[in-house]
Amino acid sequence: MTDLQFRVVDTFPEPAFAALAREAFSDYEPSALLREVLSAEAAARPGNAPMAEERALRIAAFRGDALVGWTYARPEGLRYLHMINSGVATAERRQGIYSALVRRTIEQASLLGHVAIQSRHAANNNAIIVAKLRLGFFVSGFEYSEVYGPLVRLTLLLGELRRELYRARSSPIRRVDDDHA
Repeated sequence: MTDLQFRVVDTFPEPAFAALAREAFSDYEPSALLREVLSAEAAARPGNAPMAEERALRIAAFRGDALVGWTYARPEGLRYLHMINSGVATAERRQGIYSALVRRTIEQASLLGHVAIQSRHAANNNAIIVAKLRLGFFVSGFEYSEVYGPLVRLTLLLGELRRELYRARSSPIRRVDDDHA
């Protein structure tokens, strides 16, 4: 991984990004209906939508001049950063690139003043879910999407006090004394 470079970018380089996104998501069955829904929703979006795009975080991984991975995240409300999508070139997988992208996202989110990072994943996307759990994310919910099916929501709390509060809130209300159980 020593010859990799990670950079925060304003836009991902084209056409390399489009090709990498197709490759990264090639295992998802394309849907004409999904394209139609997304196109219709994009056309109906109010004119102020670009503001969220201006605040988006894009981190690109390059090997030399070649784009080999990316992460795209947007603020959700004032305090949360939502990781929307990421991908790594097939030939570059299982080398720690995704985890490195997430670590850089964590650094940027902290610098930008976010209190947490959230993401949603297809329930069968084990490699990514496990990678994020290893980085300190926890399962914070489950939901069903008409587009993607069952999803697992993951959250990483960025501040130690917030993590302490989470541990306190997720502990049993009353500890059972082993002698009186």
